[in-house]
Amino acid sequence: MLTLKVSSFITHKKAESLDDCQDAIKVNEDTSRYAVADGATRSFFPKWWAELLVEHFCRKSDSFLSEEKWKEQLVPIQEEWYKRVEERVKSRNLFYLTNSLNAREPAVSTFVGLEVDKTKQEWRAIVIGDSCLFHKKGNGFKSYLIEKSEDFTSHTEALASFPEKNHYDPTFISGEFQAGDLFILATDALAKWIIQHDEANNLEGVLKQLKRIETDEQFNQFVDQERDRENIHLVNDDVTLMFITVEESQSLEVEDIHPETSSETQISEGNQSLSDDLSFLFWVILAGIFGFFVGALVLVLILLNKN
Repeated sequence: MLTLKVSSFITHKKAESLDDCQDAIKVNEDTSRYAVADGATRSFFPKWWAELLVEHFCRKSDSFLSEEKWKEQLVPIQEEWYKRVEERVKSRNLFYLTNSLNAREPAVSTFVGLEVDKTKQEWRAIVIGDSCLFHKKGNGFKSYLIEKSEDFTSHTEALASFPEKNHYDPTFISGEFQAGDLFILATDALAKWIIQHDEANNLEGVLKQLKRIETDEQFNQFVDQERDRENIHLVNDDVTLMFITVEESQSLEVEDIHPETSSETQISEGNQSLSDDLSFLFWVILAGIFGFFVGALVLVLILLNKN
């Protein structure tokens, strides 16, 4: 049986806080679903939209991954976003917010959603925009959807919070996986950085670098360090990483689980065998001595009778 080791991290732009971050990330081990999203800063309440997308995707195992029904399945999320935004706009009573809502200005967000089936060793995903899904399988490394660093631009396809504003279709992909494979979900800044290093033939180095990150503090240090690089560097943007390693679960035999017990048993059995051997030798010697004295006694009696 395969197991997944998942590490997920998110951080904000320089001079901002995590509350200002427009990225979103979600892990649900129960549904085996994983998602990241990047709300466009210049759209209308993008943070809430990105958060709702990842939360809804990971909550159920029957949503989002239907090419025929994805727009229909998006409607409840759009309705929830609108309700939340409407309440906020009314509470603030600001002209520019009211005007934007009445004009049905949408929030937009890139999105990557991954679902894995550990039993069948199959995966499915939905991807739109410049957030990327990477799959390393053996010596192969595949990027979905952007494959060249030059293709990251200021304009990208995205999901919109109003149905009539959805002008782009997401891409649906699937494949197989095995022990030793690696999946990475990343928003645009980090996705571009990974592809740039792949183009510079330094992919293995950066994958090892990302794999060593275990805490939020280490992730923030990594981001700060890579933003200050002169050559390949992270742009100053929100940064989200999900690192998923496929591992083979270990099933240990009884003797492997309790090796000390097994050794003690072997020693005990060896001692018992030695004890048995010594006991046998003792009785052989005793029988020999007894036979000698009996033989001597018989010989003495024979000599006495002759005299």
